[in-house]
Amino acid sequence: MAKHRDPLAPQPPPAPTRTDSAEIVEAIVTAAIHLGPNVSINHVARRAGVGVASVYRYFPNKAAIYAEISRRLQSDSLERMRRILREPNLSVQEAVAECCRAAVVAPGVSPELRSALNLAVPLSWSHENAHEVFSATIVEFTNWLAGRLETPPPDLSARVFVAFAAARGIVMVSRILPDLAPDDETLARHMTSMVLRCLEL
Repeated sequence: MAKHRDPLAPQPPPAPTRTDSAEIVEAIVTAAIHLGPNVSINHVARRAGVGVASVYRYFPNKAAIYAEISRRLQSDSLERMRRILREPNLSVQEAVAECCRAAVVAPGVSPELRSALNLAVPLSWSHENAHEVFSATIVEFTNWLAGRLETPPPDLSARVFVAFAAARGIVMVSRILPDLAPDDETLARHMTSMVLRCLEL
């Protein structure tokens, strides 16, 4: 009897072995981002300029494409935070505000697609990448704060963890319930206030 793959088992990222294969994967992901949710694999293939078989060679279903987009957004959020923290003239409050805005606004990705990413991708599919990215985010932000504060509190890492977890929850719920969420600028402003309270700075 053939073994069925566990649908909740992590979906591995595409692993192109040649330059042209990497370009096909990039075209597929870019097409899916541009088209947004509620489109078929056929639409994605047409927009990417490849055959449907090429899409299925790297992505067994649309959720697998979304999983790759989700992994990229997670990694991009870490890189954007790093760029913000390298800015020499930002105060702690300004850096927190910029990081919150970066968490809320994903350039080039529609709110509808971000909502679909939260709903269509099983957590187990992105857990490994999320664990790596979120851990690095918490550790690096804690270290940055420790270097900026005159007297860092002894529980600084716990404060950063709680602030980060609360901020991630705000982003996730705002994407799942877009009709109830405020606009992005309002959301980022309230998130900044909440993070600063969690940090008790």
